[in-house]
Amino acid sequence: MLRLSRSLTFSPRWARSQTQSATAVPETSVPGQVVKPGQGALLPYFHPRTHDIPVANIHFRSHHIRLLEIATHFATHAASALGIPTSKVVYLPTQRTLWTVLRSPFAHKKSQENFERRVHKRAIKAWDADPEVVEKWIKYLRMHAVGGVGLKVTRWEHLPLGVGQSRYQDLVLELEEKPADQIKALGDKILAEELASKTPA
Repeated sequence: MLRLSRSLTFSPRWARSQTQSATAVPETSVPGQVVKPGQGALLPYFHPRTHDIPVANIHFRSHHIRLLEIATHFATHAASALGIPTSKVVYLPTQRTLWTVLRSPFAHKKSQENFERRVHKRAIKAWDADPEVVEKWIKYLRMHAVGGVGLKVTRWEHLPLGVGQSRYQDLVLELEEKPADQIKALGDKILAEELASKTPA
């Protein structure tokens, strides 16, 4: 009976390829709401750069290539969703470390064993984004970090022209008021209050 049911449901490859239709989007009962099939496996949309001003650089490190690919894929999709122009994932050189140790300290001293560690690295660079948006992107990446993948972030914040002069003016105002003058003014105020309370009315 089992063989019969299998033979009835079997169809040749050419028939399957011609009869299968594209995945249809299910209809929704709510007007204006459209369900889209998942796009997480596709490449993200890379927004064009407008001013070519770098704002962040993210380095990923891991011993496992698959985890590294998942983390970089997630980071580029998150940046695309936030509207941050990013580069594609840059493959950095793999760091390889070798150790040669003795198998045994006494009888088998001539026998040695090699150990190897490989650290795979990737980088993503971001441009032309507001510092608050970059901060939210970095927090989101750290909140949903992939285990076994290290994350190093370098950020650049650009200040307006003339910020040095305004900071200099703030420092001059702070230095004009010495702590000794403030203490003397406070002492004079306390003395005046004490004398006012002791004088008979």
